[in-house]
Amino acid sequence: MIRVKVPATTANMGPGYDVLGMALSQYSTFQCQEDDKISLSIKGLESEKLVNQDHEANLVVRSMNHLFKYVDKYPKGYKLEIINDIPLARGMGSSASAIVGGLLVANYLVGANLNQDEILKLATQIEGHPDNVAPALMGNIVLSTKAPDDQVIYHSIKPFDDLTCVIFIPDYDVSTSMSRAVLPQSISMADAVHTSGHLSLMLAGFMTGNKDLIGQTMVDRLHEPYRKSLIKNFDDFKASALEVGAFAFSLSGSGSTIIAYCDHDSAPHVKRAFEEVSQKYSISGTSKIIAPCSQGAVCEVV
Repeated sequence: MIRVKVPATTANMGPGYDVLGMALSQYSTFQCQEDDKISLSIKGLESEKLVNQDHEANLVVRSMNHLFKYVDKYPKGYKLEIINDIPLARGMGSSASAIVGGLLVANYLVGANLNQDEILKLATQIEGHPDNVAPALMGNIVLSTKAPDDQVIYHSIKPFDDLTCVIFIPDYDVSTSMSRAVLPQSISMADAVHTSGHLSLMLAGFMTGNKDLIGQTMVDRLHEPYRKSLIKNFDDFKASALEVGAFAFSLSGSGSTIIAYCDHDSAPHVKRAFEEVSQKYSISGTSKIIAPCSQGAVCEVV
């Protein structure tokens, strides 16, 4: 049996719209073994939203089938167990985790022996862009983009030692279709120049551990000003986090989760600040201190 553990992710990270993501230390697990027939069981967080899906509609199964078709190898059957621990439709990469998990178990199941770059290419084909699937597969902070031949060009940045994150996961979700619908159809040259400059300098900050530089440049004009209207009291959460020690703040993916970037010492204060805002405005959800994940997806034969 193969057991695959895939981390959650936070994508965009301010000005890195659709090209930047970071793995987080929260995981979903996918276990699979050969069998005479195909069977699927789903456990864990929000599993009730997934168990009534048609088998073929399940994203893990669809990802497995994508690899089987790509290598033209098909198993007789398999027994698949999904243990979900990543909130759904909250901007924490639940879809990326499912895609990467499905591809990795399928790769093992039919002995395809695809390498990491090939898995990343298939994952990007399914997801549409690599910003979440790349860190889910490889860990760390990953800057990535698609090449014309369907390959993915990427660069991995190891998070600096003192980097700690605090997330607030609201109980309400934001669908991908909703978050895409609020975006403008075109942007100005000024916003394009702003994005390229801020993203470049922010990456330099993450590569050198320069927190002030990250804080100055984690300012987005492409998606966050439009999507924050979907997030209850976004500005209040941001102000409270920065006031007590966070050096940067952004949406996680397209939301509804928000994320503050801190050092170890300030993280508990930011967590409390998030809890105070959520209580003040009666916004139910979970505040959590979470570390970046450097390892990425882990496969184990058991």
